[in-house]
Formats: sequence, C-alpha cells, structure tokens
Amino acid sequence: MSLPEKQSPITYDNSPVNSPKEENKTLEEYQAPILPQSKLKKVTKLEKFIFTVFIATFLCLAVATIRMTTYINREEEAISSIQAEKKQMQQDIDTLDQERNELQRTERLKKVAESAGMQMHDENIRKIK
Repeated sequence: MSLPEKQSPITYDNSPVNSPKEENKTLEEYQAPILPQSKLKKVTKLEKFIFTVFIATFLCLAVATIRMTTYINREEEAISSIQAEKKQMQQDIDTLDQERNELQRTERLKKVAESAGMQMHDENIRKIK
C-alpha cells in the first residue's frame, strides 16, 4: 500500500471579496481568450501539393477543352465550305445536263440539218449518252 500524499495547508485570506481596488486590478489584468489557430496554418505540405496539382490539372483541362473546341469549330467550318462547293457543283451539273438534253432534242437536230441542206432520215438518228 502506498502512503497518502502530503497536502499543503490551506490558508484563507481575510480581505473583503468585493473591494474597489481589486476590481480595478482585475479589469487591467483581464486578457482576451486565445483563439484557436486558423486551420489553414495547419495545412500540411502534402495537402498543399495535392491542392496545387488539382488546380494545375483543372487549368490544363480547361485549356485543352478550349483548344479542342476551337479545332472542332475550324473543322466544321471547313466541312461546311466543302459542302457548299459540292452543292454548287451539283447545281452546275444539273444545269449542264438540262442544256445537253435541250441540245439533243430531235426537233432541234432536224431544224439544224434542214438549215444546213441535209436530209434527215429518222431511222438513222441515234442518241448517244
């Protein structure tokens, strides 16, 4: 068994509890409570590194997205210009086909032959495509 510890004797002060001198003294000695440190000061180097990597990755993805969008827009513009050229060429082809068909009409051929002094034989006329 252990021995009981020795306790210091308690002394009582006989001074009055609410004396005006002590109130002034306690007001002067009063200190504001200490606030806990900010959590940002406790951020470790690993957390700072991870946050930096996250921000850098985000910025790289943002730049890559903008570049890809620009590239896609340029390609779409090129495709639409090629499609417009194709449409114009198709219209030209249709116009030329119509003119060719008009020039190959039998009535026109007979008229040209008569004006040149030729005789037309209908059995000898063939259309070549």
